[in-house]
Amino acid sequence: MVVDELAHRIIGGTYREGDVLPTEQALCRELGFSRTVVREGLKLLEEQGLVQVEQGRGTTVQPRSSWDFLAPTTMRVALAYDRDLSLLDDLMSVRRVLEREMAAKAAECLIGAELAQIKAILDAAEHAYDDYDHFRSLDNAFHASINRASGNEVGLTVVRAIHRYGDATPPLVGGASTAKLKRTAAEHRAIYDALAAGDGELAAERVSAHIDRSWAERRKRNKSARLPENR
Repeated sequence: MVVDELAHRIIGGTYREGDVLPTEQALCRELGFSRTVVREGLKLLEEQGLVQVEQGRGTTVQPRSSWDFLAPTTMRVALAYDRDLSLLDDLMSVRRVLEREMAAKAAECLIGAELAQIKAILDAAEHAYDDYDHFRSLDNAFHASINRASGNEVGLTVVRAIHRYGDATPPLVGGASTAKLKRTAAEHRAIYDALAAGDGELAAERVSAHIDRSWAERRKRNKSARLPENR
C-alpha cells in the first residue's frame, strides 16, 4: 500500500522530479504504517528507479528516464496516467521489434509437433468468434508459441510483460467484432503458413504488419475508452 500510494503520487505528478519526499516519520503519520513498513516501501520504490534514498539528504524523486517500466507497480501505475497512450505506443513498438525477430528465428527452429500445436490453436480460434475472451486467450497462445520456439528467453520475458500490462483492450461488441476477429485469425493463418514454409523473412514481415494493424485498431478503442480521472 505504501509503494502503490507513493508511486501514484510520483507518476501522477504530485511529487515531481527533484522533489524530496516527506520524512519517514511524516509518512508514518500520514499513511498509518510503522517506520519499518515505510522504509521497506521506499526501498522498493528505489529499486524501481522512482526515488533515490540518501542518508542525510532524504528521499528524492528521480527523472522518468530512470524508472523501471518493466517493474509491475511502475508499469501498472504509469499506464493509469498514460492519457495520450504514448507509453502504450512505446510498448507496442518494442513488442513489434522483438516478435519480428523471434518469428524469423522460430521459422528456422520449429519442428513438426510444434507446428501442429500452433495449427491446433489456429483451428480453435476460428471456432471461437462468439467467445471474445476465449479468442483472446488463443490469440495470446498463438504468439507465445512462436516466441517460445525462437529460444529467445529474454525476448520472451519482455514480451510476456508487455502482454500482461500493455494488452488491456476494451472488448469488441456488436457485429463488427466477428469481422475483426476473423481478420485477426486470417493474419495468424498467414503467419503460420510462412512459418510452416520455413520462410523467416516472410514470417517476420507478417508478424510486424499484424501487430501494427492490430495496435492501430486497438489504439482507437483504448483512446475512446479513457476516462478523465484515472484513480
